[in-house]
Amino acid sequence: MKTCGLTTLACIFMLNHHAFGARPYARRRGMAPAVPIKTLWEEKGTGPLPSTANCTIFWLEQPLDHFSFSLEGGVRAGDAKSDVPSSKTFMERYYVYDKFWKKGKGDDNAPIFFYAGNEADVGLYVNATGLMWENAKAFGALLVFAEHRFYGASQPKTATMINSTTSSSVQDDDSPTSTPVVLQHPYLSHELALADYAVLIETIRRQRGARSSPVVAFGGSYGGKLAAWLRMKYPSVVAGAISASAPLLAFKGEDPTWDSGSYYRVVSRTAEHYSPHCSENIRSAFPLLEKEGATAVGRAKLKDAFKLCETPATAYKVNMLRFFIRDAFDELAMGNYPFQTSYIGGDASHPMPAWPAKEACAFLSNPKLEASAETLFPAIHKAVSILYNVTKDQKCFDLPDYPTPTTAGSPMDGIWDWQWCTEQMPDSYWFSTDGVKDMFWPNPYNQTLVDEHCKLFWGTTARLAWVHDEYGGRGFGRGRSNIVFTSGGFDGWSSGGVATNITSQGLISLLIPDGGHHLDLMFSHSDDPPSVKAVREHQLGSIRDWIAGFNADFANDQLKSWGDEL
Repeated sequence: MKTCGLTTLACIFMLNHHAFGARPYARRRGMAPAVPIKTLWEEKGTGPLPSTANCTIFWLEQPLDHFSFSLEGGVRAGDAKSDVPSSKTFMERYYVYDKFWKKGKGDDNAPIFFYAGNEADVGLYVNATGLMWENAKAFGALLVFAEHRFYGASQPKTATMINSTTSSSVQDDDSPTSTPVVLQHPYLSHELALADYAVLIETIRRQRGARSSPVVAFGGSYGGKLAAWLRMKYPSVVAGAISASAPLLAFKGEDPTWDSGSYYRVVSRTAEHYSPHCSENIRSAFPLLEKEGATAVGRAKLKDAFKLCETPATAYKVNMLRFFIRDAFDELAMGNYPFQTSYIGGDASHPMPAWPAKEACAFLSNPKLEASAETLFPAIHKAVSILYNVTKDQKCFDLPDYPTPTTAGSPMDGIWDWQWCTEQMPDSYWFSTDGVKDMFWPNPYNQTLVDEHCKLFWGTTARLAWVHDEYGGRGFGRGRSNIVFTSGGFDGWSSGGVATNITSQGLISLLIPDGGHHLDLMFSHSDDPPSVKAVREHQLGSIRDWIAGFNADFANDQLKSWGDEL
């Protein structure tokens, strides 16, 4: 077992780049891989970027619950002739592109590239996952992009209303029999999503006569975890997985314990990469902010300096200004790409600049700024505006309403909050900072606050060690094979990423030192750093090996029973 955390290839890049330590997520959920401006696909004259417009949409009726036969939502035989699911099922959407597929054209082993959909409309990933599109033709691969239940158009209609006296399953558009306190989603879990994907893959194989086609799973962020877990749970379904920027070790129950503070230390190190004064100035802002926030006159200054829509009239709102600043630098680090893109902020007409963290830190490179709120606050406003005002037409900013020990706040990140509150799918809002090893302020992780929040908004608390117990935590490599884990050095999520190689089992960790969040999945760009180009080549080499291994073993790995010849 190699504990360098990198392959030799990635270690070489570490020697030649600023080294970053080891961030399904930005505060705004459902973000897809970036679509760079002026990709190599376009520059080479290949044509416009492929998208959902090139694909065919299919639907598969899936049971709400693959693991029970309950009257509520258990497995049942669906009506193959019906496009309308029963109350026990839902319709899962998936996109297919088959123009490159060599199946039926002399290659019965032509592979299937399968994207494990994230917490968003899967069309975003169809449009953006260049690694699949750019290489499908060379592999003769069928492209499949599957949507995650409860996201996009794949919407189960049954939820559970919990009130003070009873609970009942109701349709989302029905009225419960008594006043509800919370709405629960018992059929939203990553395990059920993985079962959906396994059933979908096997259905496609049967329908297309592709039993001998190896399947390679792809995914980034939460989708990267799903791709890796799909390989772990259903190794007969997928031959290997590309797991990009997936914080697979960012769960409770690890030994040693994963430190959530490492997340914001990576974010801080990204700022330090461009200027040590950048991180120093940001760190200096928080005591000054607290001082100004203690008086009415100071709070009025905060409104003017940060161009807020309303004066932060309470201590709670002053606290929210701290999170507003922290979140900006978090997302600037995660989205620190070498090309213009509308991934983090803006739109196609107003993309974020290349290297946005560098652009932001340019306003904070003067060491004299930290001495005065009058000079420091306007500079920080300019820096965060790289994210929050890409279009340059934002007249003022609203502050968030996050939960704190004194204020309930609002539900976090939509339905993703359910996945945090049940399975602890990582959410960076809750991660700790200390103001010493990072550039923020002392804000320790607070499990009591998490539990109170989850009880209030969802009527539940998480099984803290469940994901560790399910997969093995830091020991999940035992008995597993054929997964490439990649992380970006600028990206806080790398702090929870796998940094160990077990090369004998094909478990490979690759770090892109100057990479943002799953840069390797995106369409290639002329400004891509050498590190991501080399990582993509390594990924493709692993895919070739997995396909060759599957094809070599296929004829011999079908088990026989003692009754076959009777």
